[in-house]
Amino acid sequence: MRQIEVRYRYRLRVSNTQANQLKEVFDSCRFVWNRALGDWTDAWKHEQRSVQYGEADRALTLRRKELDWLRGQPSVPEQQALRDLYRSIAAFFDKKNPTRRPTFKKKGTLQSARWTKNGFAIKNDRLHIAVGGGRTALRVVWSRELASVPASVTVYRDRCGHYWASFVCRIEVPEVRVRSTGSSTGLDVGLTTFATVEDAEHDVQNPRYLRHAQRALARSQRNMSRKKKGSKNRARAKTRLARQHAKVASQRLDFQHKAAHGLVANYDQIGVEDLRVKNMMARSKRVGHRRAKTGLSRAISDAGWSQFVRVLEHQATKAGVEIVEVPRCVLHATV
Repeated sequence: MRQIEVRYRYRLRVSNTQANQLKEVFDSCRFVWNRALGDWTDAWKHEQRSVQYGEADRALTLRRKELDWLRGQPSVPEQQALRDLYRSIAAFFDKKNPTRRPTFKKKGTLQSARWTKNGFAIKNDRLHIAVGGGRTALRVVWSRELASVPASVTVYRDRCGHYWASFVCRIEVPEVRVRSTGSSTGLDVGLTTFATVEDAEHDVQNPRYLRHAQRALARSQRNMSRKKKGSKNRARAKTRLARQHAKVASQRLDFQHKAAHGLVANYDQIGVEDLRVKNMMARSKRVGHRRAKTGLSRAISDAGWSQFVRVLEHQATKAGVEIVEVPRCVLHATV
């Protein structure tokens, strides 16, 4: 047996007072991120040196002494925001798998904060976290039990205006499958048939959730575009549109978890095609004075192949099933 970290997400019921308290915490984390990124950018641009994490942490301590409003917010989420920034910087300089350069966060873009063990507690089925001026108890919709004592919790607000708590727990998983099926297969993702395997009865069809919701989404998009920019009506229309997109995303994720669970239950080893999904969606042509995407970009986005592979790997890890990355030419020759 070995231990892995998994996330458990729960909906939060937040009052107006608690929403204002969380907003102040989110704003302080955004301020810390932007100031630290500004210091790092200036030092790199003018002095050709990189500000190390220890130096940035000391700068945060000085800012908390100088700014009363920043000192009034809990220090744990601010320190975690600083750690997240330096993880992003390290990922940007990763030669094997580099990510994009960290960017400054605009107002309203960083609506999350993370508390470690010292900053939160679960008592009487409520999440107690440190906020400006003390602590607050958030009502949690416990849809399932936590697997273990959580090491941290991230509270965030999505584009629909809903608040969520994401707990990080450690669970034990088997090194190899306990009850072997003796079967292995290659997995080929597609659009008509979402997942094709060697046994036709285990093929997974594509539900196409985005296509079915396209008319309703287009209607909501037109409704929002008619509203005056900056008005409350436009903000409400934007929220309604975001909720429709969130529903499609939830349907897709639920389908992918169920499809992955079925595949993991039937096979001990699954070969997954090494797709370059971003490259497939990046194809475009010039139309007049602009460039428009061509081909199957929308259909590929609706299928969510990359997300499905991550879900499949997660389900396989918990069940002790082996996932093997297979080159595209090899898999198409065998399936």
